[in-house]
Amino acid sequence: MSGSTRQTAPHEVPPGTRLVLYACLPASLGEAADHSVASTQRYISGAGWEAFETHVDRAAPFESRALCEGWHNALAAVEQGKAAGIATPLLVMLRHLEEDRANLAAWQARTGALITTPWAVVDAASSTGARRSAA
Repeated sequence: MSGSTRQTAPHEVPPGTRLVLYACLPASLGEAADHSVASTQRYISGAGWEAFETHVDRAAPFESRALCEGWHNALAAVEQGKAAGIATPLLVMLRHLEEDRANLAAWQARTGALITTPWAVVDAASSTGARRSAA
């Protein structure tokens, strides 16, 4: 698929929305990288959303997410209707490689899932899109 992943701006996500927090942290940094997860938890809480589940993979950050168990668990939670989407510290944690970018865009188009980061920037012209509400 040639589409691209659409980040959802915070003002587009209603209070109470359930999200899965996903991060892929460099294994080489150990606990030093955990601050990004804590910061994203504060972002979710501060926006009035609910972190339904948190999945953290410790892997090389520039390798494919295809082999990351936490990533598959995060996708499954959304697909099962447990959460409306994914919050992540940085979008690159979801899609560094071209294959990952294409797979994520196709998954988002298929599921209507929202994806947000503490640094979400959305083109105002494309701010209308499908939204998935969690049960």
